[in-house]
Amino acid sequence: MATTTYLSNPYQVSVNAVDLTDNCSSVSLTLGNTSLDATAFGATGLSMTSGLQTVSGSLTLFAAYGAGDVEATIYAQVGLGTTGIIVQKGATLSASNPKFTISNCMIKDYPIEMKVGELQIMTVNFEAGTWVRAIA
Repeated sequence: MATTTYLSNPYQVSVNAVDLTDNCSSVSLTLGNTSLDATAFGATGLSMTSGLQTVSGSLTLFAAYGAGDVEATIYAQVGLGTTGIIVQKGATLSASNPKFTISNCMIKDYPIEMKVGELQIMTVNFEAGTWVRAIA
């Protein structure tokens, strides 16, 4: 059985066209579709079909302050429901280097965490919207 092993180090992480890669330490995406019941009379088991796309995920970001930086970018997107997020694995798109584009997702919270002696982080959760996986 052939496998591919790669370092988990995204080439690009951006929120609404602002590149936050250099301040991002973690990305989590769950992409899928809702399940719709398509069972007809006489069936002996359930039959499902794909419905609307589903999106949920999180970004762990180091809180950098200033115009166009992490804190200002996230603050500007909270509650809008129009945020675009891009996660690209490698510089050249291919089957082993996909790019995920999430459009019209919602960042509903403005999370700031502060601990003595640690770097300040923001764990930004997003949901809803639509997604596209590009390999070319």
